[in-house]
Amino acid sequence: MKIDRLLSLVNLLAANDRMTAKGLAERLEVSKRTIYRDIETLNLAGIPIISYSGVNGGYGVVEGYKVNKHIFSTEDISTILTGLSAIQSISPFTDISPLLAKIAPNTKIQQPQSDLLIDLSSWYTPNKGKNKLNDLRQAIATQQIIIIQYHSKKGYSKRKVEPYKLVFKASYWYLYAFCLKRKAFRLFKLTRIQTYDLLDEGFELRPLEDIKLTIESRLDGLDSTVSSEVQQVVLTYEPKDKLSLIDKFGAEFFKEQEEHTAVGTIVFPLINQEKTVDFILRFQDKVRVIEPPILVDAVKEKIEQMYFLYES
Repeated sequence: MKIDRLLSLVNLLAANDRMTAKGLAERLEVSKRTIYRDIETLNLAGIPIISYSGVNGGYGVVEGYKVNKHIFSTEDISTILTGLSAIQSISPFTDISPLLAKIAPNTKIQQPQSDLLIDLSSWYTPNKGKNKLNDLRQAIATQQIIIIQYHSKKGYSKRKVEPYKLVFKASYWYLYAFCLKRKAFRLFKLTRIQTYDLLDEGFELRPLEDIKLTIESRLDGLDSTVSSEVQQVVLTYEPKDKLSLIDKFGAEFFKEQEEHTAVGTIVFPLINQEKTVDFILRFQDKVRVIEPPILVDAVKEKIEQMYFLYES
């Protein structure tokens, strides 16, 4: 938007003694002709811009119009840039240059100084995920009702929802929306949305409830703080599989392997037997259940059911 570009231009000029039209054009990613027109617009609006001629010429503003260059510390800028880069990783059409020019005119976007790098995009099929996120963000911004085909524990259904927020929690994206079928706010896991359509139907914003980011079981992110009274699951594994298992369980659940032993041990609390069985079976032959006996029997029974499924 032109107003955003003009504000960015004012901030750049106010925070620097002078800048050339070429430098301004490169920083704001526009042509020099656009910069000339914008400077003329700012002059007409009463912004005191000065033109300097000669080899070291360029544009600047009068000394009295200078802004405080120390509003943001280096650490502040680093944190802001990290957050903006995270947003850009899942929304390639989001240009952070104008925003950064407003809040930190002297920051070099090409050389972020943060010790954090947050990339929220998927390793796999990134374009599909980004398209879904961008479409849903558009629906939120324009207050458009969405119809989704959704898979839940209760089965497959079509829902008309009013979208409010996109939520990132524990490696998954969720849509926080008001479900017109349930007449309540719900979290919808994006990977479970099979198809979606933005309808030409708007909605009025409702009073927003607090988003409760809790689930019944912590099996997708095991909890090591559970009371000692809870039964402990003991698994064994071969050393060759250790690294891939650590990525799934978390290193804190791995017991230190004794020297010369052929297998390692993983220990975590048994919170929900049914979900624990499903969780363990994800790892196929990479782990073996040792304790408790009731879980060993449950896993064996599930494997037998799988065998009979293919026997015919």
